[in-house]
Amino acid sequence: MTDYLEHYKDEIDGDAVRELRKEPTRIMNSKGNKPYLELIEQLTNYQFTDNDFSQKAVRFGQKGSINDQERAQLKEQLKGLIPWRKGPFDIAGIEMDTEWRSDYKWDMLEGYLPDMKGQRICDIGANSGYYMYRMLADDPEFILGMDPTIKYYLQFQALQKLTAPNCLHYEAFGMEHLVHYPKFFDTIFCMGILYHHPDPVGILRIINQSMKPGGNLIIESQAIPGDDHVALFPDDTYALVKGTYFVPTANCLINWLKKAKFVDIEFFKSHPMSSNDQRKTEWMPFRSYEDFVNEETGLTVEGYPAPIRIYLRAKKKA
Repeated sequence: MTDYLEHYKDEIDGDAVRELRKEPTRIMNSKGNKPYLELIEQLTNYQFTDNDFSQKAVRFGQKGSINDQERAQLKEQLKGLIPWRKGPFDIAGIEMDTEWRSDYKWDMLEGYLPDMKGQRICDIGANSGYYMYRMLADDPEFILGMDPTIKYYLQFQALQKLTAPNCLHYEAFGMEHLVHYPKFFDTIFCMGILYHHPDPVGILRIINQSMKPGGNLIIESQAIPGDDHVALFPDDTYALVKGTYFVPTANCLINWLKKAKFVDIEFFKSHPMSSNDQRKTEWMPFRSYEDFVNEETGLTVEGYPAPIRIYLRAKKKA
C-alpha cells in the first residue's frame, strides 16, 4: 500500500512523521517482537473479501471461507497476539470475544455520529482497530489510527492481512503527535484515552488544531459521578491501572473542552461500568474489571469511586 504521506504531502508534516516512525519501527524489529512479525507474515495465506463492518462483531469472511483445520490453525495464530482488548471480531467463523465489548460503546453513539462519507478521520488510542473497521461502513476517504502500544499496532497489522485493501492506516504514535496534522481531520474520535494523559486540556487543544474548521470531535471517557466541576487525581493507580491522571466529572470535561476552544458541546450519554462491559475471556485471560472494582460497594480496590463512562460531542469553530 502506498504511504499516505505521499498523497497528503502538502498537508502533513511528512518529515516529522517519518522521523517519529523510526523508534516504533526499531522496537517492532527487535528480537522480542520477531516471533509476532513472523506470525503476522504467515497470515498472507488468508485474505477475506466477504466482509461486514456494520455488525457488532466485525466480520472478515464466512465460516465456509476456510475449512475446520485452517480455522483451528488461524485461531492459534491469532491467539499468539493476546491480549485482544477491543472487539468483538468474527474471523471466518472464529468468534473473537475480546476483553471489552466495544460494540456497546459504539451503540451508545447511534444518532450522534456525523456523516463520515468521504471524510478524513482519526481514531486516537485505536488499539487493534475495532472502531476503525466500524467506520468503514460509512465509506470515509481516509482513517488514521494512533496508538503507541506496539502490541496493538501488530494486532492491527494482523487484521489488515486478513482483509481486502482499504483506507485504514495506523501510526504507533501518541496523541500529542497530532501536531503534525494541522487542520487535516474532519472528525476525530477520542474514546477511552484522555484520562491517560497528564495534560488533558493541552491534548484537547492539539486535537482542535488538527481538525478542519467545523470539524467534529466524539469523546468518550472514564469519569466519576457528580455535578461538581472537578476531577479525581489518583495517588498511584486507579482501578489498578497506572498512568491514570485526571478522571473528570462530565461538567469538568465540558469545561476542559471549552478551554480548548471547542463549541457546540453536548454531553449526551452516561452509564456505570460493569463486568458486562469489560471482563476476562479466552482472548484476554488476565485480570480485568472484576479484579479492579468491587461492584457491591461501588468502589475501586483503592477505595475511589468506581468509574462511569460519559459520552460527549463537540465542534471546532467554523
